[in-house]
Amino acid sequence: MIEPSRLAYLDYLPDGVMLLDAEGRVLYANQALAHLLGRPLEEILGKHCYELVHGQEERPPFCVEMRMREQGASASLVFYEPRLKEFLWAYAAPIRDEKGRITGCFHLVRRLVGEETSSVSGALLGALLDLVPGPCYLADEDYRILLANRILREKVGENPLGRKCYEVITGRPSPCRNCRAEKIFEGGVEAWEVRFPLDGRWYLATSGLWQDPFTGKCYRINLLIDIHQRKVLEERWRLLFEESPAALVVTTPEGRILTVNRAFREQLRCPEDCDFSQASAQDFWIDPRQRERFVELLRREGQVCGFEARLRDSCGEERIYLISSKLFHLEEGEEIWSHIQDITALRETQKALAESEARFRALAESAPLAIVLLDEEGKITYFNPAAERMFGYREEEIKGRDLHLTLAPPEYHERYLQGFKRLKETGKSCVEGQAVEVEALRRDGSRFPAEVYCSVLRYGERQLYLGLAQDITERKRLEEERLQMEKYRALELLAGGVAHDLNNLLTSLIGNLELLERRLTEEPALEILRRAERVASQARHLAQDLLIFSKGDIPAPKEVVLKDFLQDFLKFLLHGRPVRFHLEVPPGLPPLHMDASHLAQLVQNLVINSLEAMPEGGDLFVRAEVQQGELILTFRDNGPGIPSEILPFIFEPGFTTKPAGTGLGLAVVKSIAERYGGRVEAASEPGQGASFRIYFPVERLRKGRPREEEIPPPPPSRFSGRVLVMDDEEPIRVLLSEALSQLGLEVETAVEGEEALRKWEEARARGRPFDLLILDLTVPGGKGAFWVAERLKDQEDPPPLILSTGYVVDTKSLGEKSTLFAGILRKPYTLQELARLLQRYLPHA
Repeated sequence: MIEPSRLAYLDYLPDGVMLLDAEGRVLYANQALAHLLGRPLEEILGKHCYELVHGQEERPPFCVEMRMREQGASASLVFYEPRLKEFLWAYAAPIRDEKGRITGCFHLVRRLVGEETSSVSGALLGALLDLVPGPCYLADEDYRILLANRILREKVGENPLGRKCYEVITGRPSPCRNCRAEKIFEGGVEAWEVRFPLDGRWYLATSGLWQDPFTGKCYRINLLIDIHQRKVLEERWRLLFEESPAALVVTTPEGRILTVNRAFREQLRCPEDCDFSQASAQDFWIDPRQRERFVELLRREGQVCGFEARLRDSCGEERIYLISSKLFHLEEGEEIWSHIQDITALRETQKALAESEARFRALAESAPLAIVLLDEEGKITYFNPAAERMFGYREEEIKGRDLHLTLAPPEYHERYLQGFKRLKETGKSCVEGQAVEVEALRRDGSRFPAEVYCSVLRYGERQLYLGLAQDITERKRLEEERLQMEKYRALELLAGGVAHDLNNLLTSLIGNLELLERRLTEEPALEILRRAERVASQARHLAQDLLIFSKGDIPAPKEVVLKDFLQDFLKFLLHGRPVRFHLEVPPGLPPLHMDASHLAQLVQNLVINSLEAMPEGGDLFVRAEVQQGELILTFRDNGPGIPSEILPFIFEPGFTTKPAGTGLGLAVVKSIAERYGGRVEAASEPGQGASFRIYFPVERLRKGRPREEEIPPPPPSRFSGRVLVMDDEEPIRVLLSEALSQLGLEVETAVEGEEALRKWEEARARGRPFDLLILDLTVPGGKGAFWVAERLKDQEDPPPLILSTGYVVDTKSLGEKSTLFAGILRKPYTLQELARLLQRYLPHA
């Protein structure tokens, strides 16, 4: 280390000089340094240099001594020392020992003054400007650029110094319209956002006055901070806010409106130039207290979703809005960010829907049909009272269950589910809008026929399903009855036609047998003839069954004493048979008002049924009684009974289990009972016989005793007069011509009405009119009895007309036309019955 005495010459230098040891303590200092620091030498020696120069307890990061040690060589530095208010130039050179190790430092400090200081100041300012992250420049009052940082120089592409700022940056020949230079030189500071023409990016421009500390001259310094990314985000946010379809508004809790977007202005019908800064949120709320509750809730919860409020738009119209808000606590104060949605139309729709649903429910609750609503998955969502009654489920227990798996029998599940799947996928079904018959399942497991009507309901994006169902058990029963009645009617028409043709044949057959009997005298031949007559009589009874079944004969009721009638008729029917009958009729039973032939036919068919069931003999129990307003006739035998599988069919026409049966016996019994307002029931247990009960209304019983019928006298064997016979059947014309001739009458015949009318007119014209006309009721393809009678009724002194038919019994069935005929001749008839009719209208010979 150099001895301090040898450094005395350094006291004559104008620069401050120090010798420092390895720790930076001052070993020597000259007078110039003491003057620079403003301290006597005794206060300088022994102290660290950074304590003296910088007033710090540690070396500053820009220490020239540190730089020297790092470089291992001398170093210099220019810096401004605020404590001394001086620009200083510092120099440090290492002092080494014999091994080359740095053991000290030669430190030189010089004060910079005048132009030297100004250039240093400019250099420092330029260095500082280069540290600015954006374009930056220094300009004088004439807009000349004196300093420009590296970024600006790179953007300009050439040296801008000495050029006008507006020429360099904007390319304009004159200062910018919004130039702030004058305000800056007046001592102001300006900050604004600007799009920099040289790169098109956004910058925050800050401009202020800078005074050179050495020369005192003022300059304008412009700093530009790149805010382009922030501006892009702000613009995006602005677009998002402004163009959002949601109505947005920012207010303070007190109600001051900070900003609104376009959708808000549209929803509240505010003009584009509306100044919301002069408006308050309270102006839109109809009930201020409601807003107070809203703000109170918002302060308590921090955010509110779906607050329903009634607001008034700028036109004064009240509407309903849904408000969702969040309260933000910012440095500037509290802000409420809100989204509002006009739900007036929605509420009106919901109200209309609620009213519609109420009407639907009112109708559905009282509807006689089962009404079921299904969701998209086929689950039941509504089940009206009629459906509850029909299926046996309560609505609360069936809601949410699959309709097809609940109300349909198991064997239909797969098919119904597949059909419903297709309906969901396509929205179409072959059964939609049509009434379909299905088999339905009740809660108790019973099944019933139902008519179902299905429809698809489209509600927005949802697809619902409506089902209407009707229990058609009763309708099916009525349809079955109707079909049965139509079947019966068809059979009745067939039976009537057969009976008509059979009666025509029997009329000719029976009449000719009687004519033959009158001519035969040999007993063997007569016996053969009588056998033929008995067969014809049986055929006549069969024709009568057909006629009764077809309702072609109209009954002629009279009072019948049941006990006497049944006693005599049963004795007659069972004579010579191995079956005993037991009759039980209460004493004093009034007479039955009924056609005796019909009653006889009913009893005969039931007795024959029992006889055929008991060929080896047995007992037949017959009882008459009055119960609950009905007369009940019971016929019970002790035969083998009727098998249960055929019992439901025994009253059907044509049904028989007998090889030679006609299938009409029990059908005629049923037909007779129903004709008199009654019904018939059958019961049987295998091995215990069969029982038939015939019910007649009690009104059929008449008080008093029946009138005694007069027995007509035998008809005469000869008559006088002329008779015209009209019949389309030739055998009947031949029979009547011969039979009437044997009775002494003059006879002419005609095939149909026009011929008969012509012969009547011709006979009257000759002066030999007919005394009696026998007219067939129907003539296929020609004019019948009614046609002839209508034309003779207005003639002067017309002859008696006799109606010949196989359908009716007396004039009651003819109604008003009964007055056209004097009598009715029912086919088949015997010659004695014909003679008995003639004696009423023709004189005896």
